Amino acid sequence: MPPQPSSDETQPQILRTYTTLHQLRANWGGALILSVGLSPQGAALSIAANIAGAVSLAIDNNPNHLREVVRTGACDFVVNTLDEAIRAMKNEVRKHAPLSVALNADPFLVLPEILERGLTPQLFSTFLPPSTLTSEQAIILTQTADRLQSQGASLIDFTTQSHPRTFTSSDTLLTPLLAEHHWVLHTITFDSPSDLRAFDTRALALLPPEDTLRRRWLEAAPRILQRQRPPQRSLWLSEGEFQILMTKVS
Repeated sequence: MPPQPSSDETQPQILRTYTTLHQLRANWGGALILSVGLSPQGAALSIAANIAGAVSLAIDNNPNHLREVVRTGACDFVVNTLDEAIRAMKNEVRKHAPLSVALNADPFLVLPEILERGLTPQLFSTFLPPSTLTSEQAIILTQTADRLQSQGASLIDFTTQSHPRTFTSSDTLLTPLLAEHHWVLHTITFDSPSDLRAFDTRALALLPPEDTLRRRWLEAAPRILQRQRPPQRSLWLSEGEFQILMTKVS
């Protein structure tokens, strides 16, 4: 049976998030990404950050979210204190090695502590719906964002939840890139892991050597997303590229 389109949004979300990170900077080695909330979109940032080469810290105390990131492998470690998180991250930042850490704690208790201790992430994002925040929580979130931005952090909104105006929507970074290359996101499901591996090999052979965005994605995805079932691959493709790849696998 030929490969089929997929309606699962997990991998497309990770690819969109990774592409946004790549648009901000080509090399995230040695950088720290801080986020609040491990909803599926928040978990996608942890995975995308790992692919990009960053160290990421996601703060959430929702037991359902934490169980899910452990089940899917979205985070390498779940810790219970900021001290544990810092110890886990420090060497990896120094070595420019990727690591994703989930901190099981109340974000609004931890964020002021992060500011006090002088952690300086290069990107900050939140995945908490604004409508669920108390006025005090909204103030803490805004103050954290403002302080981190003043220290050089990019504030990126990977959702459609209308966060404060200081956050830049990821769509504003994606839209010009996709238009320039005439790329459309395709997600294709395969009958077996070997069929997926064969597709990845053909896709890599098709892409030009200078296409670091898509090549790094294709090289990292089999390792990062190996637990995903059924086997599938999301990829930005022009219409011509899509036709070539699908002709070869039909």
